[in-house]
Order: sequence, then C-alpha cells, then structure tokens
Amino acid sequence: MYKKLLLSFVVCITSLIVILTSVLFYNYKSSSISLLKEANVNVLSKISYSSVYMDNIAKKFSQSLSLNNYIIAFANSNDLDIIVTGNAIRTLDSLTIPNTYIYSAYIYNSKIDTVISSPPSTFFDGPVFEDQEALRLIHEVQAKKAPILYPIPRKIKNHNVYTYILVDTNDNSGKLINAIVVNVDADWLRLTISSLDEKTNKDSGDILVIDEKGTIVSHPSSSMFMQPVSMPAYTDEIAGSASPSGTILDEIDGKKYLVSYVSSSALKWKFVSLTPYRAVFSSVQRNGWITLIFCLLVLMLGLIAAIIASKKLYRPFAVLQDRTTMLETQKRDSAAVLRNEFIHKMISASAQLPLAKVHAKERELHFDISFTHKLFLFILRIDDYPAFVSKHSEQDRGLFKYSIENIAKEITSAQFKCEVVGNGSDQVTVLADLHQSELNQEELYDKFRSIVADIQASIKKYVRTSVSGTLGYRIESYEQMKLIYEETLQLSMYRLIYGHESLITPEVLKQVDEGPYYFPVSKEKQLLDALRLGNGDSAKEIYSDIMQSLALTSYDNIVRSILYLSFSIYNSLQHLHEDTSARINRITLEFLNHFSSFETLEQIERSFGELIDEIMQLKDGNKDKKKNEIVQSAIELIEEHYPNMNLSLSSCAEQLSISSMYLGKLFKTTTGKSVAEYITMVRMEKIRYYLESTSLPINDILEKCGIEKSNYFYTTFKKYFGVSLTEYRLNIVKKPPASP
Repeated sequence: MYKKLLLSFVVCITSLIVILTSVLFYNYKSSSISLLKEANVNVLSKISYSSVYMDNIAKKFSQSLSLNNYIIAFANSNDLDIIVTGNAIRTLDSLTIPNTYIYSAYIYNSKIDTVISSPPSTFFDGPVFEDQEALRLIHEVQAKKAPILYPIPRKIKNHNVYTYILVDTNDNSGKLINAIVVNVDADWLRLTISSLDEKTNKDSGDILVIDEKGTIVSHPSSSMFMQPVSMPAYTDEIAGSASPSGTILDEIDGKKYLVSYVSSSALKWKFVSLTPYRAVFSSVQRNGWITLIFCLLVLMLGLIAAIIASKKLYRPFAVLQDRTTMLETQKRDSAAVLRNEFIHKMISASAQLPLAKVHAKERELHFDISFTHKLFLFILRIDDYPAFVSKHSEQDRGLFKYSIENIAKEITSAQFKCEVVGNGSDQVTVLADLHQSELNQEELYDKFRSIVADIQASIKKYVRTSVSGTLGYRIESYEQMKLIYEETLQLSMYRLIYGHESLITPEVLKQVDEGPYYFPVSKEKQLLDALRLGNGDSAKEIYSDIMQSLALTSYDNIVRSILYLSFSIYNSLQHLHEDTSARINRITLEFLNHFSSFETLEQIERSFGELIDEIMQLKDGNKDKKKNEIVQSAIELIEEHYPNMNLSLSSCAEQLSISSMYLGKLFKTTTGKSVAEYITMVRMEKIRYYLESTSLPINDILEKCGIEKSNYFYTTFKKYFGVSLTEYRLNIVKKPPASP
C-alpha cells in the first residue's frame, strides 16, 4: 500500500513538473517572440513617423521658398540682374544653412536658363550647372513624368540625398517658368533611424527603408543607398501583404531572420527590421536550460516531499475529522443567520427569486415554514426608538432585539409554524404558515390580534420596553411577499395617529378619508399672525385645531401638512428682525431635522409647542429692544424740532409711523414722563441757556424755543424753575454763561 502510494505520488509529481516545464518554456518562447515583434514594430513606427516628419518639413521648406519675395523676384526675372540674383542667393543661404537636414537647394529660372545654388553660394548657367540630373528631373516633373514634392533618392558628388522639386508653369501653355529644388541629406534620416534603434548588439540586425520599386533608400551602411534588395523573397511577401505592419520568418544567406515591417502610405516606403533568429533565441535557450535545471531540483525536492507525505498520510485523518465536525457545528450555529438573510432578501429584493432556488434554500436551511404555502405577515416596532438608542449601547440593543424575536417566535409558534426576522433597526417581521389553518378572514385577524397582544404584554414584562404591532395581509404566493411586506410597513406608519403600544390592522384604512385633502390656509394665516403678534397660547390652540382636522386623513397627508406648516413658519419669521432671524432659523431647522424621529402626533405636538415657546421668547426679547429704539427715536426727534411750536405727541407719532396712543404709553413707561412733559423740559432748558448766556429779549428767546408768550408760559416757567421770570433774570445777572 505504501509503495503504491509512493509510486502514484512520484508519477503525479513528475508528470506535473514535465507538463509545467513544457508549458512554461513554450509560453516564454512565444512571449519573447511577441515582445520582440512588438518592439520592432514600435521602433519601425517611430522611424516611419520621423520619415513622414522629414517629408513634411521638406515640403514646407520648399513651399516657403516659393513665397519668399527675393527668391520669387529672381525666379520670375526676364534677365540676369546682379542685384536681384545677389539678394536671392543671400536669402537662399540664410534659409538653407541653419537647417542641418538640408544638403543643398537650387532655384532655377527657365527664362534666363540660370540656377542659383546654396551651397555653393553662386549662380550658374544651365548648361554648365554641375547637377545636370536635377535639371533633367525638373523637366520630368514639369512633364508630369515624376511627382511634385516627392522624395527622389539620388547621389550628388557621392552624397546621398532625397530631392524635392516644386515647379511653376504657365497656366495656358504649360511651359516651365521656374523650379525650386531641395536636396535633403539622407544621412539625417539614417542617423535618426540609428538613434531610434535601441539594439546595439552586432547580431541584432539592420533596419532598412525600401521604396515601392524595391530600392534601398536608407541603410545603416551608406554604400547600400539606392541598391536593389538582393533577397527579394521577403520583399515580395511584404509588398503583397494587405496589413500595414507585420512580422515574418525568412532565410537570408542561409540564416534564419525575423523580418518586421511597417508601411508608410504617405511615402509608399517600407521600413524593414532584420533580426537574426539566433540572436533572438540565444537568451531563450539559456533560460530554457536554467528552467530545466530548476525543475529537476524541484522534482528532487518533490520526490523527497512525496516520501515524507506518504509516510504521514494517515496522520491527518483525525485532524480532518475534527475540522469537519467543527464546520458542521458552525454551519448549524449560522443557520439562523442565513435564514434571516434569506427571508430579508425575499421581502426586499427587487428581482423575484426562481421557485427552484426557493425550494433549494428551504431544504438547505431547514425553515419552519414553506414559502409556497399561504402565509400571514405582521410587524413589531420598538416604541420611542430614539430614546431606546440613547439609553442602551449597541451591544445591549442587539440583546434586547434578540429577546424580542425569541418572545415573538415562542408565542406565535404555539399556534402556527413561523419564522421571525429582524430586518430593520427598530422592527421585527413575523411570517406565520397558514397551511393547515382553515380560519376565515375575520377569525384569522382575531387570532393574530390575540397573538400580538400576548407578545406586547410579554415584551413589556420581560424586556421592559413597549412595541407597536401591525397586522398585515394573507400572502397567497411567495411572489406577493415583497408587496405585502411593503404595504404592512406602510400601514405601521399609522402609529403616528394611534400612538405607542398600538395594534394596527388594515381596518384603520377604512377610517381614513382617501379623498383630496385641502390644507386649512385660513388656519395657517391665523397661526402665523399669532406668532408675529407674540401670542403663543393662541398659536398653540390654532395648531391643535389643524392637527384635529388632519387626524382622519392619510399618513402622507399628515406628514406633508406638518412639514408644510413648519416651512411656512420658517419662511414667515426668518426676516422678522435681523437680530433674531438666525436664531429663528436655527430652532425651526432643529425641529425639521428631528421630525423623522417623531413616532406619534403627541410627540410632534409637544415639540411644536416647544418651538412656539422658543419663538415667543425671541420675540419678547426683541420687543423690549424695539421699544427702546422707538423711545430713543422720539427723544432725538424732540431734541431736533423743539423750536417748532406745532411739536406734539401727534406730530412725533406721525414722524415715527406709529399710533400716538402707543407712543404716549410707551414713552411714559420708559422715561417716566409724558411726551408733552419731555417737550416742556427740553424747551425750559433751552430758555435757561439763552437767559444765562445771551442778552436776547424774552420774545426772541421764546420764538427760538417754540413757545408762545402767554400766561400759560409764565405759569409753566414758575412751576419748572420755582421762581418767576423776573426774579430768575435778577438772580442770574453777572453769572458766567452756561453750556446748553
């Protein structure tokens, strides 16, 4: 037995290592070729871009020459003018010499058969011009035997160039007028290719450029310029390929090469990279041997491990059995959690689960109910949940809720098979199986009223908290579970009306007025007016009337109306006074923020009353400040207008836009004097000033102080100063003047 086991281990490990080694070597070889192909194509693409760039700047340079005034003046002149020719030569030098990629440039005037050149910076008669091939090419381009501004590879004095020709002909006769010839240095492209080619190994191969005729237009060796390709096999395959780039294997001079190419549609050139196959795979073969040696070492270690494993094979069985038992225990302990999660998914999932999956889960998790039977759903919600949260820690809340679930399951299961799921922070959902029940609708609800009442009583007794219950509907098929749950949850919201520890049934919906509800706008106006006037008790009474009118409407109408009323108060009072608007905003927004935590109308009414009380406190403080401001304004008005004989309580009230009665009462309460008394006081003090500091006649003084000379004045003067006017003037003679 041991030998068979050892042999099977050896065979398996050896086979696995051989297969893995072969796969790894093949993948490494393939990836190396792929990487090389991608690298070659990438380099060739950059070279192609550089060549097109060279072509574009050469064309632009040729066209810029045709737009230069000095050049055009020479090219179109009818006779040889030394000044025009000199200007053209200097201009051509200034444009040509700075551009290192340009070998030379010519301007040919066919009318005078003269060529200017740079370099050398001089002019030639056509017959004696040293580059006669250029003149021949000009006539070929003019005769449309050669393309305009197309790189023509050729040699000039043993120098490789690409020649661009731009001709100007007579539109009518087609006769040549002038031509521009630009010779681009082929070494510029060759050096660019060398700089882009990152391979420096002498065996890495060459990069060459071939035109559409199969002629080499760029090669690492300058001597190969304009030479025909000596091995046309791969060039024929490249020329016949429809792909703009690719890689092929070919033999050149008996050696295997990896040939990569990229085509340029603009230049009609082929950019070819020749990489010796041996250079590519020398590293692959070296890594292959390293991999083989490594795998042999792994094989030896594997054989040692197989021997050790075969000896100790039977030892882990006991450990494995223990682990299996532990997993079964964990699965059994987690079954309740899994059942809870599945029921939650059934009643809240947006997509309906297939029936086959439902049956499979029933068998797997051993539910006490069957989802294909008729079911009944009811919901329990913890009352005053915000206080419950603040009173207990998260761990304690979990224990309390677990107790509520156990009580609900124990009491319900006494009469129906059931499942209980805690699917919300403050709620517990119970599903009862009605498969063997023959109760009619009325009997069914009576039965569950009794069950829920027992649950509420037990929870209050043992958990010391209260819950509200909501009876849902009969579930005829498992597809209805989500809908029935949502309807029951919506029904539970009517706890807002019926209060804590209530038992809500679908019967309550019959008492709800489902018709259109029109908010009592007149009551709203009365409430806002009461708040503006500072009548808090009246505001509370009006709010109570509004809530009574809402009692028989739907839950949505109640919530919507309360929110609307809150926002009305917020919008109406926020600009009441600049000093209190921020505080009114704060207390109103605090009420709105806590609205979602209110569970009953009683809580809302209590909180709303507190909101009204806070608003009243703010208004009372603001009222005192406003009164002081009014009195101060009246005093300033009297101080300014005391010379006016018509100054009175009525005129002051009119200036301040308030009633004279209100001003008189407010002024008397604040200063202890009536407005008339204060006016008299100000005028008497002014008379004192004029009597003591001036020698004005009494008539002038009275006119300045707004008092008419009469017996009333003398009586008032004696009453205010305690002496008559004559006695006062005698007493103040020779006294130093006083300030007013």
